[in-house]
Amino acid sequence: MAIPANLDAPSTRTRIPGGFRWYTFLLAFLVLPNLPLLLAARPLSLLLRGYINLDYLLIGLLSFFIPRAVTFVLLFAAIVLDFIHAACVTYLFSPAEFVQVMRYGGLLSTTRIGLIVAAFALTLLICFITTAFTSRRAQMRERRMAIVCMLILIAALGAADLRSGRQILLIHNETSDAAPARLTRTPTLGLLYSQFIYERYGRGLRLGGQRAMPSATALALNHLQDYKTQTLPPNVVLVLVESWGLAHDPALRHAMVDAYSDPSLMARYKVLRGTMPFEGPTTSGEGRELCQSHLGSYVAKGTTAQLDRCVPLRLHRMGYRTLAVHGFDGKMYDRKEWYPRMGFDDIWFHDRLEAAGLPDCAGPFPGSCDKAVAGWIGERLRQPSDRPLFVHWVTLSSHLPIWQSVEEAYAGSCGENVVTRNDIAICAWAHLIATANQSVRDLALGQLGRPTIFVIVGDHAPPFDKDSERAQFSSSEVPYVILLPRLSVTR
Repeated sequence: MAIPANLDAPSTRTRIPGGFRWYTFLLAFLVLPNLPLLLAARPLSLLLRGYINLDYLLIGLLSFFIPRAVTFVLLFAAIVLDFIHAACVTYLFSPAEFVQVMRYGGLLSTTRIGLIVAAFALTLLICFITTAFTSRRAQMRERRMAIVCMLILIAALGAADLRSGRQILLIHNETSDAAPARLTRTPTLGLLYSQFIYERYGRGLRLGGQRAMPSATALALNHLQDYKTQTLPPNVVLVLVESWGLAHDPALRHAMVDAYSDPSLMARYKVLRGTMPFEGPTTSGEGRELCQSHLGSYVAKGTTAQLDRCVPLRLHRMGYRTLAVHGFDGKMYDRKEWYPRMGFDDIWFHDRLEAAGLPDCAGPFPGSCDKAVAGWIGERLRQPSDRPLFVHWVTLSSHLPIWQSVEEAYAGSCGENVVTRNDIAICAWAHLIATANQSVRDLALGQLGRPTIFVIVGDHAPPFDKDSERAQFSSSEVPYVILLPRLSVTR
């Protein structure tokens, strides 16, 4: 019997087990690349807005037309941008500011560095696995189904966000106190747009200095003239409290400043309270309070003319000594470079404070404990001098994220307020801020070498990693307290 010639020949229609399937391809790009940020957001204290990154789906479409190696690179870059965008959203950075901050990555705690390394390794693995689901030689039917379904999925997800009134283009500096929940995110577009806005704003207000920014320090210095008839001109102490934001809840807001309701304090000082506008991270708060400017991260690049208008140089010309204190490394934000240019005579960072015997406190940025720094400043204020002193102190202990050990330490006292009762992170934050204010109160009530004006003000809203927590605070204002020595006491 004759054997058909084509019996053993492979058929072009034969399906190969384990070959390309449109549904596994769709599921891979829908789920796998989103896993690194979803898994790492909480441990790294990053705010996650949107569960599905549309950039990954677009890369999936491109994978049909580009080599796998290029798909791998694009996926890796997109995941890195996803993390950068989350960090910018959380900590109020523009993309350019974040790039600058990356230089200080080595100053982070070893725990956070380890988490970042683990996230990096996971990202490489996810990119490799996801790329394995792609194929430029897929059967035309499977290929067509994958492309059509991917396009439908992108349109459906985008329409779901638009229909419910949520923004798809995520910008890091949203002005609403409670940002709407969303299904999707587009970090690449968000980063590009926020950088465009930041650069345009920077060229105008920051570098041009067209408009002075209101500050609690400027308000306090207006009262210096009240003490012209006094024998000793007053010292001035500016305390920029890390992450002290304006709480919406009145009870929580008042609890933060309860230390300044002390009858003994009110007998010695006139207490002024209010709010000031804020923008950006801590250096923006320093630019606001020291220079009434929008310099922000540009403060390190400020011109001589710009820095000459700042408080330290102005007070220096009035005969004041100037002291800057911060419990962390002076390399952070290049403070060791621009503090002297701004007119500070004496500068103390963690290295000098540690050498002086001040203890350290644990945290994401380990450094000198605020309570110990307050006592050290008190020693300086007690010393008699023929010249008044201006002190600029940036606190550290309340820097977010708050470590679990700190949260556990305050867990037993969270029932004092409805907000803190339901959220241990806000509870721990509230105790840290209250402790900082109590330290300043004790400082003001101590034996001082001359009358002293105290300015206590927040730098920015606390950058919690949950929208529900961030919604408890104003996104545009921070509180301040000014202590003015009563004239009847200073005479």
